Amino acid sequence: MLKLTKKVEYGLMAMIHMDGLPPGELATAREMSERYSIPAELLGKILQALVRADLVASVQGVKGGYRLIRTLERITVGEVVEIVDGPVHLSCCQDDPANCGQFDTCNIKKPVLEMQKQLVDYMHSLPLASFRKHVVGDKIAMEAG
Repeated sequence: MLKLTKKVEYGLMAMIHMDGLPPGELATAREMSERYSIPAELLGKILQALVRADLVASVQGVKGGYRLIRTLERITVGEVVEIVDGPVHLSCCQDDPANCGQFDTCNIKKPVLEMQKQLVDYMHSLPLASFRKHVVGDKIAMEAG
């Protein structure tokens, strides 16, 4: 099944949370962890990755916390996915062809690679700001598909 990992979901949730704060206000890892029931240690690691990638700034001190460096219009879902989880690979041969016993004889490798390219291109064209229209208070509006 193709789906976002919990780590990516948590990273996206944290960024949407930071975006919703009043200007100048910082979000703490503890506050986000408690509000969204995210394991604190895991959220800390995710936030560190976002800081290293220059999407989020960490402010030290008693009144410290986290804030976005760029607006959500300038951050794509694809960036967050790759920062938190690494490159997107739909099949094991894309990670390492040696892991696939059918690599040399595979008849779906090229179409799967094209599907992956289209998915990655889409995620990198999707600004995180597009998630805002689905936020209702603290809850994400679920749409019937």
